[in-house]
Amino acid sequence: MLTINNIANNEFVQIPSLVPIPDIMQSKRVLAFQAHYDDTDISVGGLISLLIAQGAEILYVTATDDLAGIVDLDQKKEKAARALDDESHNAMKILGVSGLIQLGHPDAGDWTVHEVRKSFMSVIRQYQPDCVLTLDPWLGTEAHSDHYKSGFAAVEASILSYVPGVEDTHVTIPDQFISSEQRDLKSVGMFTTSEANCFIDITRVLDQKLLAVSSYNSQFSPEDMKNLLNNLKNRAKHIAKLGRDAGKLNSDVEYAECLKVLSPNALHAAR
Repeated sequence: MLTINNIANNEFVQIPSLVPIPDIMQSKRVLAFQAHYDDTDISVGGLISLLIAQGAEILYVTATDDLAGIVDLDQKKEKAARALDDESHNAMKILGVSGLIQLGHPDAGDWTVHEVRKSFMSVIRQYQPDCVLTLDPWLGTEAHSDHYKSGFAAVEASILSYVPGVEDTHVTIPDQFISSEQRDLKSVGMFTTSEANCFIDITRVLDQKLLAVSSYNSQFSPEDMKNLLNNLKNRAKHIAKLGRDAGKLNSDVEYAECLKVLSPNALHAAR
């Protein structure tokens, strides 16, 4: 929502968007842009599982190499990179994710929104998604630049990919993910958000999500992983309560995830 200042009484007025909120559960071809290899699964692994169960194809695109966060710093980078790749593919197999594109920018490095946006645009133009998922770049308390840079690169790529005069950086993706069909991007779903307008019941797939997240051992000690899984379960329970209280979920929903879902039109000077 837009906030404008009412000069007469010094109050703020919330202006609702006139662009309808898309139904993200109708998505059939999804691109999930993330900064790190576990971002999407930790935040919306339940949604991913539900979409795949109803026939959606989902491709992950990871901006960084994830090497800054490994627990065992004595590992050689090549060995750590192989372990990270194995963990990614194990989690993908559990959820049913179709593939992964790794851009390999340095984790917590000085890469720019502009260069990553061009790569994201290249993937969008080849893959032709009807939905993009990414981190919310406007989360007010986010201190990790990888998160807000990758999120902003993704939302900007979502609106600029369809502008012919904006150049991309060619990224090679496997032939099976290249689509000859031109699709309209209908929805952009931002996770790790404080402005949710969409709540997803993940009660029946929570265990599958947690199993996928448990694959990411290189960046969590056993105790930290135990705490993460417990916190994710508690968070899903809390989000379900928020969704029930807001009338967005049925009274019997026990666990949920939330996103800010917008039409691409709402991301480009249109309300």
